[in-house]
Amino acid sequence: MVEDPKFRGVLLPEEPTLEQVREIVPDYTAMLLRVMTALADRADRHPDYPFVDTKLDLITGEDFPEKDPIRGRDTIYGWIQGRALEALAGHCIWIHRQGLGAGLLARLQILMRRTLFQLRQMRRRNNGRLSFFMTPEGAPFRLGTDGQKEFFELDPDVCGTSDLFCAKGMLAAARLLGDLETTDEARAYCHQVDDAIWQDRYASDQQPLDPKNPVTPVPGRHPHGQFMIQIGTAALMAAMEADRTSIPLGLRLIRHELRHHANLEKRLPELEEFDFWESIDDEGRPYRDGEGIVCDPGHALEFVGLALKFTSLIRHLGLASDQQLTEIDTIEAAMPPLLLHTFDLGFQPGPGGIIKAYDLVQRQPLNTDMPWWNLPETMRAAIFCWRISADSAFLRVLSACHNAFVRHFLRPDLHLMAVQTRNERGDIIPVIPATADADPGYHTGLSIIDVLDALKP
Repeated sequence: MVEDPKFRGVLLPEEPTLEQVREIVPDYTAMLLRVMTALADRADRHPDYPFVDTKLDLITGEDFPEKDPIRGRDTIYGWIQGRALEALAGHCIWIHRQGLGAGLLARLQILMRRTLFQLRQMRRRNNGRLSFFMTPEGAPFRLGTDGQKEFFELDPDVCGTSDLFCAKGMLAAARLLGDLETTDEARAYCHQVDDAIWQDRYASDQQPLDPKNPVTPVPGRHPHGQFMIQIGTAALMAAMEADRTSIPLGLRLIRHELRHHANLEKRLPELEEFDFWESIDDEGRPYRDGEGIVCDPGHALEFVGLALKFTSLIRHLGLASDQQLTEIDTIEAAMPPLLLHTFDLGFQPGPGGIIKAYDLVQRQPLNTDMPWWNLPETMRAAIFCWRISADSAFLRVLSACHNAFVRHFLRPDLHLMAVQTRNERGDIIPVIPATADADPGYHTGLSIIDVLDALKP
């Protein structure tokens, strides 16, 4: 076993060499191990609680109150449990590959197994569905105007974002654990979600927890989030199962994103080339919120990272036909300029972070809050762009994101977890980007693992 490296807080120069970038590897190795150890420790504290528990206030360092209707342990976020299963599986693969912590690996597999079992039980209760908010027994609920729980029944013919995250998380966990029955069930769940996305039977189940981040579905507004996240499912199916059906699945999703949400070859002259918008209208044009067109820079950058992760895997595994490789060439050519353009719109070098929303019409920020997750996601996108272009501009992007993340978000005194949100002045603020639960190694850990893998000599 290799010792857990100490976290040193290494910062990078603005224009780093590849050798200098590789100096961040020990710090991120420490972060990955410490976060996973914290998850295992928290699970040991409550062995009868069959969920991954990240109900931790990342500002105060204290656990959330037990009965808080948004933050307490009786409120289960489908998003978090699905993300957690995928993160646990990904970290286990990485820990095993690195020869790090066999004892930790065993503890994480126990946590994975019991969470997977519980999610299966909750799905059975809900005719194959899961929800953003649920009780520990699996009853879906919303928050009423009085802040209390309002219970409802899930429509078995519709899928939501919790189904998307949980389907791929369950597939990752079941495949790693060697559970063939659950693997088959989870694979079918993934295809159920994919069918719902393409058959207009998909509706985001995210509940609004931040007034500045409107997430309630609006007739005629069609966001790209489910297409982007599902690319991760295709990458997972390729990586863990060498599944050739993942290739048309992933390429179709990327094709949709580029055709409907990206201004390639300046097909929309009223916008700048490589603009990327969050939603389209019923006619397939950029959705106008009043006079504005919203770009979420983090989501666009996450798309670049997931798309290039997928194409990189397909190339490495040798699964694609010549025709598919030709399409992959076209996709990969579009990604580096898309990343650089979006990064310039969103990154704030002063406070250090990437803003939540930018108006592509007025060419100015709309929501200047800066969540933590888009920095590691952009690091992943940048290292993949560097691998296909060898352009040092992408090492500069990676350096800027790394320095902002380490300086302003990461808490060495709290398991090397990251605070969720800062404002344009750089202050840490108690704003919930999506869930009150802390990241269980999904955005932060899985993105960083891809970065570390790409940095290997």
